[in-house]
Amino acid sequence: MTNKEIAELLLPGINVTPEDIEARYADRNLPEGALVTRFAPSPTGFVHMGSLYGSLIDMLYAKQSNGVVYLRIEDTDGERTVENGIENIVRDLKNFDVEFMEGPSQGGEYGPYVQSERKEIYQCFAKKLIEEGKAYPCFCSKEEMEEMRESQTKTGGRTGYYGMYAKCRNLSNDEIEERVKRGDKYVIRMRSNGSFRNKMTAMDVVRGKLNFPENDMDEVIIKGDGLPTYHFAH
Repeated sequence: MTNKEIAELLLPGINVTPEDIEARYADRNLPEGALVTRFAPSPTGFVHMGSLYGSLIDMLYAKQSNGVVYLRIEDTDGERTVENGIENIVRDLKNFDVEFMEGPSQGGEYGPYVQSERKEIYQCFAKKLIEEGKAYPCFCSKEEMEEMRESQTKTGGRTGYYGMYAKCRNLSNDEIEERVKRGDKYVIRMRSNGSFRNKMTAMDVVRGKLNFPENDMDEVIIKGDGLPTYHFAH
């Protein structure tokens, strides 16, 4: 099978293209200097001082610049989502006069404003990455991942899915097809081209010159339930 056929096998029914998505979310018609700000909480807990501070700053910057402030709910972690989480966030912020111009309650042309309702967008881009060989399915179970972490810890290595530990990284397309068709569960991982041995340099305005290694972790971008991970979607 080709990469394109594998992508269709892994994410069937996604017929939109990245170009379609970009056209759907075209630039806003706003005056020069207007800011579009976003507050993006997860419905996994309750509003706290950090939430209040961040959302207040978002609202004030948008209003002062004749821009737009919107609320987007990051509900990609279904296991930790609390009952009435979205309603509680909106209510608690409104009690402190923090209100949004667009969001799950108000709607808006750049919605949906709940990430679980936007999964087609992220699956579309993940599908493109698979077609280009930049992402791949991982069939490792939770038990296998835990054994791997224990082994890495015991030997003093870095924990994570990389290098020799990325067992599914080099599966052939025929092997992938066979495992998918027999019903093996999988997630989609980004294929990192980085090397931990290579160092990068950046200038931080507070800390000055910083050196750090390239990323070589093949992080999960689409979970087993089809939803994007927080860092991929956000």
